[in-house]
Formats: sequence, C-alpha cells, structure tokens
Amino acid sequence: MLRNIGLMRRRPPAFLAQCAERYGPVVRFPMPRSEVWLLSDPNDVRRVLQGNHKAYGKRTIQYDTLALVTGSGLLASDADLWRRMRRVMSPGFHHDLVASMATAVHEACVAWMGRVPVEGTATELDLDAAMLELTLDIVAATLLGGPLAGRADELVGAVMAALHVVVAKAQQPLPIPESWPTPGHRRLRRSLSVLDAAVDDVIATRRAGQPGTDTLWLLISALDEGLASEQEVRDEVVTLIVAGHETVAATLTWSWMLLAAHPEAEQRVHAEVDALPEPGSEGWDAGVLELLPYTRAVVDECLRLYPPAWVITRRSLESDVVGGFELPPGATVILSPYAVQRDERWWPSSEEFDPERFFGDRALAETGSGPLTYFPFGAGPRLCIGRDLALMEAPMVIAAVARALRVRPRQPRAIREDFGVTLRPKGGLRAVLTWRR
Repeated sequence: MLRNIGLMRRRPPAFLAQCAERYGPVVRFPMPRSEVWLLSDPNDVRRVLQGNHKAYGKRTIQYDTLALVTGSGLLASDADLWRRMRRVMSPGFHHDLVASMATAVHEACVAWMGRVPVEGTATELDLDAAMLELTLDIVAATLLGGPLAGRADELVGAVMAALHVVVAKAQQPLPIPESWPTPGHRRLRRSLSVLDAAVDDVIATRRAGQPGTDTLWLLISALDEGLASEQEVRDEVVTLIVAGHETVAATLTWSWMLLAAHPEAEQRVHAEVDALPEPGSEGWDAGVLELLPYTRAVVDECLRLYPPAWVITRRSLESDVVGGFELPPGATVILSPYAVQRDERWWPSSEEFDPERFFGDRALAETGSGPLTYFPFGAGPRLCIGRDLALMEAPMVIAAVARALRVRPRQPRAIREDFGVTLRPKGGLRAVLTWRR
C-alpha cells in the first residue's frame, strides 16, 4: 500500500483493480486497528448490496464525511431514519410521476439553449459547468416545485466548494477535529452557511406556493404532519441538490466526451434525434424515449465506463461469509462499480465504448439473482431512489441538445478523471458548441 500511495490518490479504482488482479476477489488490507476488505466478485457484490443487505450499514468514512454537507439525507442515513424518509419521498419518484416529468426536462433544455451565448456560428464554454447549470434547473423543475428564486449560482458554488473540502478531508491520512479552525474547515463552514440560507429560501418559496406532487412538497407535508423535523427536511433538500444534479451532470459531460471521440456513434445519435417528431406546444413527453434506443444505450454504456458513484462502502454489522472468507463485524467493505464494470472477465473489450452491449440479449440488468456486474446506481433496497429519473433525464437532454447543437469537447481522449465524491473530468471540460439548426 505504501508503494502505491501515488496510484491510490491519483486513480483509486486502478489501485483496487490491481489488488483484485493480484490477490483475488476478496482482499483484506493491512490497516492498523481496523478491518478493510475489497470485494470484486459480482456474486459477493450482490450479497452485500442485496442478498444479505441487513448485515451491512452505511456508517463508513465515505458517508460520514459526505454527511458533513448533506446531513442525514438518504445518501448518508441508515436504519430507521433512512426507512422513514424513504417512505416519505418514494411517492415523488413513482414511475408514472417520473414519466410525467419528461416535459419539464425538455422545457428546461430549451430554456438553457436559449441562454447559450451565441458568438457567430459557434461558442466555447466549460461543458461540465454548463451541464451542472442545466441539471440544477431540472432538479428545481421536477423535484423542488419550481425555479430556485435566483439562488441557483449560490447553490452550485456552495455545494461544489463544500464537496471539495470534504473530499480533501477524506484523503487526509490523519483525521483533524472539526473544531480546529483550519482553512478547509473555515471554507466548509462558509459554504454550508450559504447553502443553508439558500435552502431555507427554496423551502419558504415552495411552502408559499400551491400544493403539488413534487418531492419538496412531500417533505413540507411530512414536516407539517410531524413525520419529519426541519433539520431532516433541510438534509433531504441538500441531498436532492447534490445527488440529483451533480451525478446526472457528470453522466452528460462524459457522454458528450464519448460521442465526440466516436464519430460513428455521434452520427447514429444525430440520425435518431433528427427523426424525432417536432415538439408540441408543451415539448416532448416520455413517449419520445421509445424512439431513442441508441441514445439510451449511450447513457447506459457511459454509466458503465464512468459511473458517478465510482465507489460504494458498507460497514458489516455482524459476521458474514463472502467468497469463502469470514468477514468480522465492524469491517469496512469496499465495492467499486468502476473497477467491476471495466473487468474483462465480465465485459469483453471492457475499455472500448460500445453502446450495443445494452441491446437485446446483450443487455445486463441491475436487478435479479445473477452476478452483479453492472451497478452504477447500487442495488437492493438502497438502490438510488432517483434512478428512473436519471435514466429518463439523461437521454432526453442528449436528444434535445444534440438535435440543435453539435458538442465538440477539446481533446476528448486526453481528459483526466477526478475521483471525488462523484467521478468528474478534472478541471472541467472546455467544449465548442456549433448550431446544427
């Protein structure tokens, strides 16, 4: 581990994959005073996340650190709190309701393209930042009940600054007490102060509006009925903002990069979206997705190669046997979608971009009883509550934008990966946008 400290910090999934290749599917790291295990066999992954999920919790360094920003939202909460808040929020992510959100997604794309600065026939911008802006608009329209009252820039800035601090904190070899006034802790407190003020405004604005079926209204109703506290509502709103826009934005950014690096795939997407019917007065609805099989497969393949949640951790609550080894209570378990989904044993030519993997009999489902070789949204009861929304939203955005614009990232094959809270392009992604129509 000491010899590979550089690789661990630069590309942690590569280090994990190297360990699995050298030592096998169950690896115990020689950590002092703690048990840390890496599981890379898809059968063991499914056991932890689904088959024996009750034996594992989320009180790990990963989620405890993330909770410095999100509080005890669904991403970081556990046990009774998680079950209670999941029940409160689940109706906001019902399949039929998610389908009805498609029109709002299309409207947000049209509005965003209307704000793209036009300089002649093309314009250059930071595509990563642009996708963050667009997906935050979509979160506001679909989950928070309306626009963010002019607080969007503040929210994005505060969230990204806070996450940057907690990622750096998680990488420190020795923990530093929260009470110490380090520059990082001061930045975190400032960011959280801005974030909390903006979230308070968002909640107050939504409370003053009309009742609805959006997730924020469900949370406000739970607060009024005594089913949730003010702090719990705040934590879930921040979680919706963090998980609802950053992960989809990352998927979109990587998708544009992959399409630019593979012109034949880009041509197929353009042909598919150009054949779509003209949007009606209210824009496209979810029925459009049935006309986008290749675009949807592009998103699936992007999630295989660049899963936003590139690592998942659990803490064992009781002893368990995985891969023929007894895992003790209190052990930290590491699972990496990035490493498993790029393993040649499960994915031939795993480093190649091939959306057709997800066509017909070649498709691999996230659910079922077989080996879990594809799990960008997790699996089991803790499967991401927003999965269906993300899988509707990302193809809809690509279709709406690609129908009007050609997106050309600069040096798409030379982009470095940043393994933070989510997997993002390091330093953003400069791109040239050219109007197609």
